Amino acid sequence: MKNIFIGIITLVAISSCKEKKFGAFIVAGKIENTNAEKIYLEELPFGGENPVVLDSATLKKSGTFELRALGKEEGLYLLAVQNGPEVLIINDNKSIKVRLDVNNYKSYTTENSEASTSLHRFLESFGVEFKKTADAYMIADSLEKINAGDSIKTVTSLQKDIQLKNFNTFLINSINNSPSPALRYYILGKAFKTMELEEIKKLTDASVEKFKDHTGLAKLKNLIDIQITSDPKLALLNKTAPEISLADTSGKIISLSSYKGKYVLVDFWASWCGPCRAENPNVVAAYNKFKDKNFTVLGVSLDNDKTAWKAAIEDDHLTWNHISDLKQWESSVVAPYKISGIPFNVLLDPQGKIIAVELRGKALENKLQLVLK
Repeated sequence: MKNIFIGIITLVAISSCKEKKFGAFIVAGKIENTNAEKIYLEELPFGGENPVVLDSATLKKSGTFELRALGKEEGLYLLAVQNGPEVLIINDNKSIKVRLDVNNYKSYTTENSEASTSLHRFLESFGVEFKKTADAYMIADSLEKINAGDSIKTVTSLQKDIQLKNFNTFLINSINNSPSPALRYYILGKAFKTMELEEIKKLTDASVEKFKDHTGLAKLKNLIDIQITSDPKLALLNKTAPEISLADTSGKIISLSSYKGKYVLVDFWASWCGPCRAENPNVVAAYNKFKDKNFTVLGVSLDNDKTAWKAAIEDDHLTWNHISDLKQWESSVVAPYKISGIPFNVLLDPQGKIIAVELRGKALENKLQLVLK
């Protein structure tokens, strides 16, 4: 009986410790160089709803304040000076201190909140890295508009790709290295600007696995899953690619499974498809750029005219393997790959898993730049 009683006390103590991390919390501090009278504490609900004011206070003559709120879990909150700057904080502690000079508001400080301090550091680094990426894109776009020489456009395009890759790596590392579920949620929201959905899903799934009880991350995962489910092609992501075994232009059977060990772009197209023919130069450029980096292309045609198929391959300089059963929309590949229109493609990793779908234009090159390190 005594052991049972001790066990109950221990369980209550553990539960109490866990509960103390959240619940009621205080945000206090000082605002300097302001004429504002009021300061507000607002919650930023997970899911994109409008901010909710939880508490407000009149700033004392000294600029000091104290605000109180109740948090069910680790979340994102906005400390807003009336008609002035705002500070993002995370309620990872019962008592958080903020000091802000309105004349230099970006250099605010937070105390007793590791997550809030990490969020501040992230925002500072994000601004620097995003500007580098934006500048690289602006330079590349301006050179396109003035028809600059191919050599300089190639260099600036490469610099743009490298900067985008570096920026996304910064986001990935920031997410994976953060012990704060609320901060992860915030950074994942930023990632939608430059990262592909499948990569964001992978990062979100890993975060949900680490923080199983966090409703914000669970909501984000659900939204991504709904988006993927609503587009049947996206449902192919992270699945083993359905096998394809069809004849090439000479009649030889080629199987997709024989490409295991390489990154493979399975490109569904046809000679009669105008958008496909317009997209072919992008595929050619990507193939030539990455073919020596364990990457290749397998063309799968929805043609029904062998002569036209072979002529298009030659005319468009598609120098990789091509296969078809020449049955157009009755082809055996249509159903398993959920093809409703072409051009369409899927990118496979060396294990034969689909890691991206519908990569067109620069999206194809950007994705290859990311995975072919």
